[in-house]
Amino acid sequence: MDADQNNSDFYVDLLKNNSIFETTTQQSLENLVASCNLKHFIKGTHTIDKENNLYKFHFIIKGKIKVYNLNECDKHFTLFILSKNDIFDVFSLINTVQHNVCYDILEDLQLLVISTDVMREWLKNNPETLSAFFQYTMEKFKLLESQLLDVGTNTITARVANLLLQHYNKETKRIENIDNLPHDELAQLIGTSRAVINRHIQRLKKEGIIDVSRKHIKILNVKLLEAQSQTRDPFS
Repeated sequence: MDADQNNSDFYVDLLKNNSIFETTTQQSLENLVASCNLKHFIKGTHTIDKENNLYKFHFIIKGKIKVYNLNECDKHFTLFILSKNDIFDVFSLINTVQHNVCYDILEDLQLLVISTDVMREWLKNNPETLSAFFQYTMEKFKLLESQLLDVGTNTITARVANLLLQHYNKETKRIENIDNLPHDELAQLIGTSRAVINRHIQRLKKEGIIDVSRKHIKILNVKLLEAQSQTRDPFS
């Protein structure tokens, strides 16, 4: 690691707490971190260039990033919101071709960055971790599939409810990952506009299903929200 060398143990411990590396040995994690560079990206100042990231793989240590598609009409659809313990870009790692996505830094980022060639070789030497790696990838694609089905088949009411439920942690009783995002970012996750999603959020608040304070949303009644996720009555 060419940055914060003295903190390498700290980053090894962080990766240990990531479910992807539960079965990885201490020595393998130390070797992985030793091959990484520590990078910082500041929201509003820095950007992540997909062209320069074709041969790099990233572990998110801190912060939040949006991965989205942008068409010729400047309309875009958010694919993933990634945060601590997430990784990117799996597509380029596997295929060695440029992934046609864009990145927005939503919160200041701290990343461990490694060459894709080195990462591929490391995964070959750590088959148990490779299995967990693909399990993580499948979970992300399942979430994406759910979002796409929602956009194509459900009403806005159901989409908003499903979005909140998908990111609701039943143990902590908190919405995670998308919490504190502005409404325009939430809207892009379900294929609508800020004005429309704001109207639905305010309705859910008025009905006592959620509470909204600044950018934070709290689910007050999970059962009622689940019922909203099944509604076929559009609220326009």
